[in-house]
Amino acid sequence: MTIMATARTVEIVFYLIYALTLVVLWQQRRTEQLFQFITCSLLGITLELFSVNVFKTYHYNPDFLVNIGNAQALKACPLWVGLGWGLLMPLAIAGAKKLDRRPLVTGLIAYVIVIGWDFVWDVLAIRTAGGLWVWHGAPINFAITIQNMYGIPWMNYLGYSGAIIPVALLTARHAQAAKNATNGWQRLGFALRDYLEAIISFIVIVALYALVYHFVPLFAIVAFLVLFIGTLGYIARCLVKSRSNQWFKQADWAYLTEFGGSYLASVIVGCLLGVLPQHPWLFVVHVILLLMTLSLGFYRPAEIRTNN
Repeated sequence: MTIMATARTVEIVFYLIYALTLVVLWQQRRTEQLFQFITCSLLGITLELFSVNVFKTYHYNPDFLVNIGNAQALKACPLWVGLGWGLLMPLAIAGAKKLDRRPLVTGLIAYVIVIGWDFVWDVLAIRTAGGLWVWHGAPINFAITIQNMYGIPWMNYLGYSGAIIPVALLTARHAQAAKNATNGWQRLGFALRDYLEAIISFIVIVALYALVYHFVPLFAIVAFLVLFIGTLGYIARCLVKSRSNQWFKQADWAYLTEFGGSYLASVIVGCLLGVLPQHPWLFVVHVILLLMTLSLGFYRPAEIRTNN
């Protein structure tokens, strides 16, 4: 299969996953996630365009069907990637709220959910012929160095926290006001305000990360591992600590459609590329992340920690 065929096949598959997920959200009248979809899609597209045009740390394959920006000049964001932000982040936050409704902790849990997804797809995408996206200056191998892990910069994994955690905090702060909005236009106004505030928050946080990283190259590794492993341990603790938790009683089908479809697609791509069969340990990591992520789609807590 040519790189154009590969890119467009992956793109179409994700459009189908998104469409099914949005249908479920609409049928269930989940207006919170639907308006967050607007916030996070705009945020994702903005940050992707900022990354490929200003930071220039990576670029996307120009053969996708729908691009925002100049694809041939490698300065575009594929629409499916931006829409992915729009669904991954709100649904990850919704899943995280099942474990802990404190906004900061919710953001950390959502961060781990999305990073697991991103890790899987980053490792596979850069190994397709020509690359679905390409990291500049990062060799494509399975080495772990002070700069990269498996061909992806450490700062990429840490940088996601600068987007997801602020979104969780902002939407929590505006949740009651948005809920009391008398019409859709008012809710749209809250969504756009969250978008603008999230952009500002991301710029400030990532600027601080970059400043510290410039002087302390180990910062990105240590900060990411502390956030990821610490939060992953907390997730595991929450899932097993109470015997009164219920499983498979009230599945979140929007969450399962988005993340289940994404992980199923990644398994297929990984097997077709030969990456997962040739690296069994990576397949094990893949399965662990898949099970951890999808478990929240079937999980119904007996009680949830809040600020109250």
